[in-house]
Amino acid sequence: MTDAHVASAVSGLRGLGRAGHRLLAVGPSSTAGGLWSRYAADDAVVPSAVEEPAAFAAAVSRLSLERGSPIVYPGGEAALTALTDAAVELPRRPRLPYPVDLQGALSKIRDKRMLPKLAGTAGFRTPTTLLEGRPGDILAAEVPVPCVVKPAMPGRELGSARVIESQFAFRALLGGLESDAPLLVQERVTGPLVVLAVVVGRDGGPVARFQQRVHRTWPADAGTSTLAVSVPPDDELVEQATSMLVAAGYWGLAQLDFVLSDTEPVLIDVNPRFYTSLPLALASGVNLPAAWHAVAVGRPSSQPHAYRTGVTYRWLEGDLTAAVRGNPGVLRRRSPRPRAGAMWASDDPVASTMLALGAVGVRLRRRIPRGGR
Repeated sequence: MTDAHVASAVSGLRGLGRAGHRLLAVGPSSTAGGLWSRYAADDAVVPSAVEEPAAFAAAVSRLSLERGSPIVYPGGEAALTALTDAAVELPRRPRLPYPVDLQGALSKIRDKRMLPKLAGTAGFRTPTTLLEGRPGDILAAEVPVPCVVKPAMPGRELGSARVIESQFAFRALLGGLESDAPLLVQERVTGPLVVLAVVVGRDGGPVARFQQRVHRTWPADAGTSTLAVSVPPDDELVEQATSMLVAAGYWGLAQLDFVLSDTEPVLIDVNPRFYTSLPLALASGVNLPAAWHAVAVGRPSSQPHAYRTGVTYRWLEGDLTAAVRGNPGVLRRRSPRPRAGAMWASDDPVASTMLALGAVGVRLRRRIPRGGR
């Protein structure tokens, strides 16, 4: 498991560990939370996938070879990109939990420019793209506002989607980017946010599925879930999502984000990796990491099973950030029990503490001016 300093990767590690699998956790420093997890049978420090992608890929490849080529689960977008980048020279490609044609299958669902065509195969609508290009090419354009700006490929400088409310904010955002990575400017679709996670078997059927309704995000209009609740799966939505992934030649875990507009669900994103609110699925009784691993190693497909609904998830760090940025009311709104958090797990307290300390450290470093002044 790579990116052991990231909460979503540690959630994946915990799910696999609870299913009895032995894991090697790797991270960019010895303080990475996953390296302290009770579910890490071994650990190692490797270069950062963000800062040194080629060195990261080489180190992970070497560790994989030394341990008999186990399956390597990328814990973040940068790690996934580094490990699948054909331009990175490696003695041997690590064994990843994806189809053999991973470049083709992954690019179809990771590249936002290709998503509308793929979504159309399953009858999904996606947000209308208003502009596409590099920041310098679209900087001077007049765009309808509000709109959404997002990276065409994940793991780039912009990170996640941003809601833009004015022409001034549009120019300020694009003018402040250092990277020349392509961007998409899309219509803003409003409505409740629904997250669907599905594990597709090699035979094309759903092996596991889980659905949650999102009540709050940070950033408020286009961010990560800070408050969500498990809900019964929409069988039609699961069937459509599965058929879309199969059309891409994909099997394994995928997390899909939908906005429920007035007339239909609008697909806004697909992520083929462990995701931030994964602890909610685990707390509700759906071990998505274990189901993904069973598919990856070629075990016979199983059938999805029922899970607990009404379980809540809260990302406290996101709510704290929202409070500091002018919305202190979110801290007074308590989520009902039973609930799950992004970092804390009662059966893995040391890793939980290290993750929390790491999050505090990141925020403190952001507040310290460069050069220590």
